[in-house]
Amino acid sequence: MVSNPEKVLVLCVDRDDDVGVKTGIKGPIVGRDRNVEAASRLAMADPSEADANAIFGAVKVYDEMLKELSEDSLLIATVTGSNKSEFLADREIIRQMSEITKDFRPDMIILVSDGADDERVIPLLSRFSNTISIRRVLVQQSREMEDMYFLLKRYLEKLFENPKNRAIAFGIPGVILFLGALFYILNIQRYFYAGAGLLIGLILLDKAFDISRRVQSAIGYFGGSLGLISFIGGLSGLTISIILMYNEAIYLIRNYPFEILLPKLLQDFSLHIAISLSIMFWGSFLEKFQKKSKDAFERLFGAIAMMTIWPILQYTSLYLLGTISLQSFIFFEISIILFLIALFFLTLHLGWRKFGGLTQ
Repeated sequence: MVSNPEKVLVLCVDRDDDVGVKTGIKGPIVGRDRNVEAASRLAMADPSEADANAIFGAVKVYDEMLKELSEDSLLIATVTGSNKSEFLADREIIRQMSEITKDFRPDMIILVSDGADDERVIPLLSRFSNTISIRRVLVQQSREMEDMYFLLKRYLEKLFENPKNRAIAFGIPGVILFLGALFYILNIQRYFYAGAGLLIGLILLDKAFDISRRVQSAIGYFGGSLGLISFIGGLSGLTISIILMYNEAIYLIRNYPFEILLPKLLQDFSLHIAISLSIMFWGSFLEKFQKKSKDAFERLFGAIAMMTIWPILQYTSLYLLGTISLQSFIFFEISIILFLIALFFLTLHLGWRKFGGLTQ
């Protein structure tokens, strides 16, 4: 701190330029008389305006400081910003401060503030003086309430600026209201809470485990348009197989012993499941192969490996039915594992042999 500053600037900051907008007076407003006039006109234009109180407060501080300093060592000024954007406001404040300090270089600045928003200019003022003192002028409100207001304002601004946050804040209530209205129209209100709970639960799970990003990454693994079509086709086939399995399971439970449920389902749908899973990889393989990427044979391995699900599930069903022994089942499973290992190294060899000299 400066013990006996030679020059002191009593400063008021109207960051959003209420003075200019409501009275037409442009900053910087320098001198006691001009500041009294600006504060009076602003109070007449808008009696609830806090900036008028801040300017009057600055005048009061200026009068008190005159008892200790001479008029040559003391100056009162109000700088105005802009109501268009924070960047323009800060730039205008710097311009006006440069104009003021051209002839009056303060050793100390006493900032008379009406709240937390104006105090955000302190980093800007530090370039004009190393010593800055703050005097607050608040009328019929507490500092905590005002700070809370600006904090809430800042979070709301960020909420509206960020599309993802905006989608969550307004999308979830919007969907819940839509579901409520739709369920009411369809006369199925009893399912509303379950539907809303399911929706909110899925969103929370997505936020907790980043499921959407993982799904996008998994889909991106399958390549471009052909790979995506192949993936969707395989996924559709898998979905249809699961639905058919469910329907057949209901039929089997009603008409056959429970012990044959799983073996029968594996026998009837193992081929459908294997083909659907394999289809997911073929489109990506063709795309990568056309681009001469070593990744093509990784997809080829995946496509062929998915087809081995068919004999694995078939032999599993035969073992569960007691048609084959445990030894035969284990021998077959080991054979499949050895086949997959050989297939992996074969596709790896083919990839390096055909495209080894090229980048992916």
